[in-house]
Amino acid sequence: MRARWIHISGAALLAASLVACGSDGGATGDTTDGSLAPIKVSVTPGTIWGIPIAVAEAQGYFEQAGVDATVSPSPSGMGHNQLLASGVEDFGPSSPSQALAAIQQGQDAVISCGGNHYTPTAIIAPAGSSLPTAANGASSEDVLKSLKGKTLGMPAAAGTGTSNLMVHTLAGVGLNEGDYTLVNIGSGTTAQAALVSKQVDAAMAATPTAETAVGNGDAVELTYLSDDVPNYQMIGAVWQSRKSWVEQNPKATAGFCAAMEKAYAFLQDPANADAVDKFILDAVGANTAPSAVAQIRENFSVMTADIPEDEMQKTIDGLTDIGVLAADPAVTYEQSVLVSR
Repeated sequence: MRARWIHISGAALLAASLVACGSDGGATGDTTDGSLAPIKVSVTPGTIWGIPIAVAEAQGYFEQAGVDATVSPSPSGMGHNQLLASGVEDFGPSSPSQALAAIQQGQDAVISCGGNHYTPTAIIAPAGSSLPTAANGASSEDVLKSLKGKTLGMPAAAGTGTSNLMVHTLAGVGLNEGDYTLVNIGSGTTAQAALVSKQVDAAMAATPTAETAVGNGDAVELTYLSDDVPNYQMIGAVWQSRKSWVEQNPKATAGFCAAMEKAYAFLQDPANADAVDKFILDAVGANTAPSAVAQIRENFSVMTADIPEDEMQKTIDGLTDIGVLAADPAVTYEQSVLVSR
């Protein structure tokens, strides 16, 4: 059985999430009759996480792992905590700052099925921008300082972990809130449209948005944050679930994790380069520049089905140091990561 993709608007998905509150919205999880375990997954359009889902569907990894996945788009910038709590999804890719903060606050949340070692992230600007660039000798600090008085597009709304991390990063170079404006422009085509129309002076963009916009000539790269900015060298994304659901449905959880592990291996195998490029083009647009496709393919190397304890601890420590997480009660690896395998 193939994974089912449901295409609904952000408003419709929000309405569905509200309806789902107080109801099961369709039972998911382990089965006892040998049938495939139904699971619900949502991914934000324009992010990289839809590609391994598409691979798992096309290669039959979901069925091999005993799960029947229904996949729907989550609104760009909408937090997965709300979607998980409402029962709209069982798994969703989330920032560690969002997931760990929910865990620290005692919410029904846990990290499962891996994520990435870091998220390839850049600051880009509309083509023709006069802002400093690394290509012209500017450092990441120079670029960040140049955002004073500017409007910076973000892939998530204010108050989310993604936004808070940028606020703390800018504070580290001497910019306080009020020195700049953060605007949620989402990811993928919506972010590219904001750049083309020059609604923003610059944008923080993760793969594949950054590579696509630059490769297509819609934007220029100012600096690659993942190269030398510590805040962007931590784990950048994880699969988040409800802890209670994972504990109650170990077979379904193990099945989704197994499918993702196979999908990552497929994407990272050089022998599959041509097939992977087709998946990328399906996701980001058939006219995407070959240079962008090649870079996006390289970026799959950061995906992992495991969450190494040392990397997670480094991420917890880093997010605590900059105030995204509270120092007390401390968040631990043991309470944060729970995988049924």
